[in-house]
Amino acid sequence: MEIRYILEQVNERLLRRLVKENEWPSAHPDGGLLDIEDIARHITSHTAIERVWRSLTTEEKEVLLHFLFRVGTDMMTYRQMEEHAKIDSQLAIYSGLTGLRQRGLIYTLRRLWGELAYYLPNDVQTAYRSWLLPRFMREHPIPACEVACDWDTSSTPLARVVFRLLQMHRYQPIGLTKKGTITMKTRRVWQNVVPYPQEMFLPLMPDAAGEQEAREQFLLELLLTLGMLRKHSSDEGMQYVVDEERTTEVFRGDEAEVQRRLYLQVKEMVGRLHPCYSVIFDWMEAAGGQTFSLHALREAECTLLGSVVSFTENEHWQAFVKEVAPILSLFGFTIRKGEEEAAVFSWDVALFASEQEEGEAVWEGTGYVQPTFEILLLPHAPYDVRWQLGRYATLEEQQEVWRFQLTKTSVQACEMESEQERGRLLRILERIQPDVPANVREQTYQWMSGDVPLTFMRVTILRCPDVETADWLAGEPDLTGGLRERLNNYDFLIDESSKEKLQQVLAGRGLRISESNGAKLKMKEVPQLESAEASLVSVESGYKVESVFPLLTDVLPELKEVPAIWHKNFQRYHHSTLRKLMSTARDLGISVSAEIDGKLVEPIRIVDIKNEEGRYRLTLSSHGDKQNVDLEEIGRVKLKFPLLPGRD
Repeated sequence: MEIRYILEQVNERLLRRLVKENEWPSAHPDGGLLDIEDIARHITSHTAIERVWRSLTTEEKEVLLHFLFRVGTDMMTYRQMEEHAKIDSQLAIYSGLTGLRQRGLIYTLRRLWGELAYYLPNDVQTAYRSWLLPRFMREHPIPACEVACDWDTSSTPLARVVFRLLQMHRYQPIGLTKKGTITMKTRRVWQNVVPYPQEMFLPLMPDAAGEQEAREQFLLELLLTLGMLRKHSSDEGMQYVVDEERTTEVFRGDEAEVQRRLYLQVKEMVGRLHPCYSVIFDWMEAAGGQTFSLHALREAECTLLGSVVSFTENEHWQAFVKEVAPILSLFGFTIRKGEEEAAVFSWDVALFASEQEEGEAVWEGTGYVQPTFEILLLPHAPYDVRWQLGRYATLEEQQEVWRFQLTKTSVQACEMESEQERGRLLRILERIQPDVPANVREQTYQWMSGDVPLTFMRVTILRCPDVETADWLAGEPDLTGGLRERLNNYDFLIDESSKEKLQQVLAGRGLRISESNGAKLKMKEVPQLESAEASLVSVESGYKVESVFPLLTDVLPELKEVPAIWHKNFQRYHHSTLRKLMSTARDLGISVSAEIDGKLVEPIRIVDIKNEEGRYRLTLSSHGDKQNVDLEEIGRVKLKFPLLPGRD
């Protein structure tokens, strides 16, 4: 969930107070309405982050760091927060949490039956880490890593594998079984094309079983989430077909640019396996162009958090080393020396260079057109060239130089609907090599001028009652396979063969299709169509954002019972009052300032209070040092409340 979807659920009264308290952009230029998009951009901007970070209290920073590096993309339940507070200090943890809630960074989610959870929106935490980590790495550079063995550069870039798979299925859709898995025939073909070992994908696809192997499932999910494949209903049953428009968009620019787009999607997929995997990715990216080990990055994280973390808190690092890091090298995102804990990594130099402003792809001089109808593309040829050429030619080889072959079959596989379309192949060849051999020009034109196959298809028009319903329908992955084409704001073409199945799916979603001159989609009264993100919060997770401005005394109501004199005055107290004051400090985790044997000591944490033969003994902790003191040795004393400027 991103901050924008959180803010959309907050009522206007609370939102306006957050805007006022935190000096967020307050009004839309055209009127007095709050612009949530503008507020979201402001919260995640580095300028605002730097200003907020400098104003955070110690307690707020500690809680924020815990959410950034130990909670990650997960939410922290009330019980988990309670246990965390008991380990440290209830006052410190809850004052930090309350402060961050008042700043509009952390939000309270409440289940319908009352259970609470605390959540730091994904895009907010990513923005904070992207601002914080480079600065921390400059101040605390990780040590240089050296390994005796050579860099392992034997990997095949994922971009090349994805290209070959999609080129292979451009005119041969991926058949699906009745269970929705790819057929055995397709699996055997993929096994010959995909160079990656099957066992590397088992940890990434824990649910893979039965008719679909982990490797095929991972690659299939990657292509589907990128939109490069989509479901399609045909006479042979359900299929996955290549989405030309989306694939052209992904295959834009050189190999490094394509690799980066694939890396970002792999990062998102792998990040679902553990809430803190995305945190490790951010650490790796912050390391930049230098060599690094995951062990060194983990040590850097411990330094940033300012405490020694236990082994159990580092289990996600151990799992990442064994299960995820090898995949990054396998796909060509990183290069590696050594194995597991001893491994040293370095990003592919060009991977993040592609993050710069993208220019128009240069086609001229990128290859050769041979009289034998072979087209050779040089290593610097953009993927735009490769994909557009692949529409008319068969990919034969993917070495340093890619080799395509023009044949009558490959050329006529395209539907040449116009003279302009027929000239497109020649224009592609001329941009690759201006002086295209005469025999290639003449022969390809004859192939393209052959009979154009025409097909009659039985289709039905599906009409929606409004644009919102049509937009929702177009965005539903379970339904788009039955929709052949969107005609306008309200109408879709659907295959007659998929009509009955589409009706069943829509009925399961609370909608029905009524028959008229054309099919018409009608909604029942009960269902309400929401955005996918809103549904995720209010339906799937069962949580809704709590719309109250938080106060520390709401979280720790015991503070209301603490006499004001205890934290405002530095003075002596009667033995019984002093014992009660110290017990309160111990129970709530409040630090104290106290005179011990006439010397001022602060801050002091009360670890324990014991009655030993009628004498009360205190176990105190100050700056990490523990000591036992009789209650009678305590002179003037004062509770130290966290600084909450401008707060109740």
